[in-house]
Parts: sequence; structure tokens; C-alpha cells
Amino acid sequence: MADSKNIIRSTDWIKNNLDDPDTVLLHIGAGKTEYQEGHLLNAVWADGYGDFTTERHGIRALVPEKNQIESTLGKMGILGKNGSQNIICMARDLSPWPYRAYWVLKYFGIENVSVAATSVLAMENNGLPTTTSETNTTEVLCEVRPANQGIIIDQESILAVSENQKPGLILDCRSSEEYLGLPGQHPAPRHGRIPGASHLNWEDLLDTDAKLLATEQLVALYANSGIDGNIPVYPYCGGGIRSAVSWFVMSELFGWANTKNYDGSWAEWSYLEHLPIETN
Repeated sequence: MADSKNIIRSTDWIKNNLDDPDTVLLHIGAGKTEYQEGHLLNAVWADGYGDFTTERHGIRALVPEKNQIESTLGKMGILGKNGSQNIICMARDLSPWPYRAYWVLKYFGIENVSVAATSVLAMENNGLPTTTSETNTTEVLCEVRPANQGIIIDQESILAVSENQKPGLILDCRSSEEYLGLPGQHPAPRHGRIPGASHLNWEDLLDTDAKLLATEQLVALYANSGIDGNIPVYPYCGGGIRSAVSWFVMSELFGWANTKNYDGSWAEWSYLEHLPIETN
């Protein structure tokens, strides 16, 4: 299994690097209120949907284009491929957004990226100072690499897996209610799941401090969903955000090959009427 020391940063490591000019603390969420409630000193705010997703052809929450992400990251003071910065993704509470940010940054070839081992609230409770004042950033020129197609999968390939024309497993990372065909937190043209998909709610992978469970526990959870890493696994959710947590565990923590995030996820699958759905 992969060495987690560089992809998951402990509270002690973060504490010791708070003033390092080459450390970027990226606080990301769906609403700025969580940042305003308290964030680590020097942490930069990122709006999850506004900065790390975009809408294309009527489908929400897709990965931004290269020029979009370069502009966004540049305004945050992130140099991209030309920098030696360590980027640490975090959120105030239990959240999939740090993992979405990690996946997007990896998608664009930025290597020195990790997630905080716990939530900001947990770090605060452990004595790390927080502030409610916004961090000022200096805009820089950011350049990223061409998109890494090795960590993303499209709906045509997912359909081939669903119809047993291509090897692999599809993993639904949404709530049990969404998996069974009930409405979720985001409006969708249709409700249900991708036919043949297994299920493992992303929230089951973390504890209340937003810390990933022990590796043995995580392996057991995946095994219970029929997943052991021997064949490709393609996680999805409502918009490729919650599924990024499962992708991180399988690809980065476990080191399983051929694990790709279905970025379009249910936002795309439910929108394209020719794609089949399954409900219970």
C-alpha cells in the first residue's frame, strides 16, 4: 500500500509549517461561512463549486478547463507546475471538498498536494490557532500540466462497464437513499443509480473529526462492497465530489491501479436520457 506520510498531513506537521512561505493551506468548502467561522492562520479560501467545478453543456460540477484552473489558482498564489509549494487541502468540518481539490490538482499535474489528517475544527480543539480574518493573497502566474486522463473516466466507459462490455466495478458513493432512487441534496432530472453499481457511502470512510479510518477498517468496508482492488473500480456520486474521497482512499492510500473518478457522475448520467438507470 502507498506511503501516506506525504499525502495526509498530521496536525503536528501543519503546526510546524504554518509560517513556511512554501506551504499553502487551502481551505475549501461549499460556502464561505465555514471559513469565516474559523480557519488556520494564513489559510486561503477556495469556493468548492465556484473554483473547483464548472458547468458545461448543461451539466454541473464538472472539472474546470485548464485555463480556468490556472486563473483560479493564480489568484490564490499557487504557482502550479513551476512551483515547489506544498498544498494542504482542508475544511472546517467533515467534508469531501479537500479530496475534490486534491483530485483536481492531481488531474492537472500538481504533485506536492496532500489533505489534512483532520478537520480544522479538530485541529482547533487540539490547540492550533485559528482566525476569522481573511487571508490576503498575491496573484501569481500559474501554469499547470495537460489533464491527466489516467485518473478520470467518462460516461461511455462507465456504460461499457455497466453493460459488462468492459471489466471493472462501479461504486456509488452517495447516501443509501440516493442509491435506492430517492432525491438527493442536488436536483437531478432522474433518480436512481447506474445499473450494477455497488454502494459505499463516502461518509463511512471517515470519523467525526474527518479523519480517515484505519487502513484495516477501510479495506474491510470495501471488501463488504465486493471490492478488493483486483479489478478496476470507478467511483461516482452526485457530481464527482464525494466520489473523490473514495478515489483518494483506493488510488492514493491503497495504491490500487486503474481507479478513476467518474467526474460527470449522477449530474451527467441523469441528464443524458439514453443512459439506463436502476432503482429499488
